[in-house]
Amino acid sequence: MFDDQVACLFCQVKNDHKSSHCSHCGMALAKQHPEGKARRSFFVKAFWGIVIFCLVMMYYLPR
Repeated sequence: MFDDQVACLFCQVKNDHKSSHCSHCGMALAKQHPEGKARRSFFVKAFWGIVIFCLVMMYYLPR
């Protein structure tokens, strides 16, 4: 059910994925929503990069 809906980028109202305009504010709906997989992918890469950096610094810094 939730996969069939897309949020309006302006007012955040859920709309049917077949609609071209928001039922609440009338703004055009994005064909591909900018949030989601790309944002999560960047976060995962940044997280693991920071974890690896911290582990390397823990090893190399004087105690």
